[in-house]
Amino acid sequence: MKPARLTKVTLATGLTLASAVPWLLASCATTDATSPSSPDASTLLDAGRGPDAPDAGDAGEDECDESDENCVTTPVACEDADWCPVATNVSRFYALTSVWGSGKNDVWATGSGGTVIHWDGVEWKPTVVPSETPLPVRDTFRALWGSGPNDVWIASATDRIYHSDGFANGDATWVLTPSATLSDHDRRPLFAAWGTSASDVRFGGGSSGVFDPEIMEVILMNQVVRKPAAGAIEWDRAKGSATVYGLWGSSADDLWLIGDNRPFGPQVATTLHGTRGSGGDFVWTAVDSAATVILRGVWGSSASDVWTVGGSGTIRHFGKDATAWAVVEAPTTANLNAVWGSGPNDVWVVGDHGTILHWDGKAWTESVAALPLRQRKPHLYGIWGSGPDDVWIVGNDIALHHGPNAAGGTK
Repeated sequence: MKPARLTKVTLATGLTLASAVPWLLASCATTDATSPSSPDASTLLDAGRGPDAPDAGDAGEDECDESDENCVTTPVACEDADWCPVATNVSRFYALTSVWGSGKNDVWATGSGGTVIHWDGVEWKPTVVPSETPLPVRDTFRALWGSGPNDVWIASATDRIYHSDGFANGDATWVLTPSATLSDHDRRPLFAAWGTSASDVRFGGGSSGVFDPEIMEVILMNQVVRKPAAGAIEWDRAKGSATVYGLWGSSADDLWLIGDNRPFGPQVATTLHGTRGSGGDFVWTAVDSAATVILRGVWGSSASDVWTVGGSGTIRHFGKDATAWAVVEAPTTANLNAVWGSGPNDVWVVGDHGTILHWDGKAWTESVAALPLRQRKPHLYGIWGSGPDDVWIVGNDIALHHGPNAAGGTK
């Protein structure tokens, strides 16, 4: 089955609605997502990763009371920590939500307030996202991915997908791609990005309903997929009902999707495994996550070693010959937001209240960061590394680095 055309789509999950429902067309996203009635480049799109989504009020708080269990009261030097903070030159009122790079001297991080910064091996530097209005872009960019140093993608919504050729021409410039939004009511936030090449790029986010008059049905769509056409960038919309919070694949033909399927079904912790069908599109199979909380992150070292994490310290593992996710105990009850690793025995998870966990192939243990004294432990939202000795974490008003002779520290 080919990717759904914008004019006529069907659902791979088998979910179709027999007739157009006016309220569904107007508001078909899950309860986590919002859709501004007058979207423009100045909109701060902070819809969605649940009640703990980062916003200006979450980041850059004043000194905390030492009686607060989430207040940093014991100083830890970078020399004694696994993680050391590195100056980002980003306003303390903004949160960083995602991080990705092509190598240790080419790392990107995005966040609220239109924040897009680049690490060149020496320092983090801001880059400007062009606006179509006199006001600057203030979207929250949560979806970030690239196939290499000269092919980088960021997105906040279905009509705010930007592409950069990196520093191929001496300076990084961002170009707004054609909109994948069909109408004001169809605009949806995007939370996840994944791909295998410049021509194979996919975003996931809030679902929306479009009435197809040819089949007299409302079709739900939750992904944006680049058309494999040469030259100009064009988008298809792929079918699905769940709000997508994570995408990860071991190859171009093997993909995992995690999300929240409310209000279209009882499964909050939705996990779908996709394999390429004969028509070229993914055929999705639901896999029991044994979870009742929203899952936030997914990553694997191979098709037989996949991790997903979510609320209340939830960790699940999908191993070799598995048919369902295995429940893995975590040494925390904090919400977990992202997972990344350099291999099956070196996996990191980050979450709320400064939570950093490490998997060594046998057990999950807590990791120590040199956090600012007398500040609340930051919520951490993104993690990526070029290898086991070069890993970045981003979150509320902070970027943390891990590795020998790391910037800002010696760990």
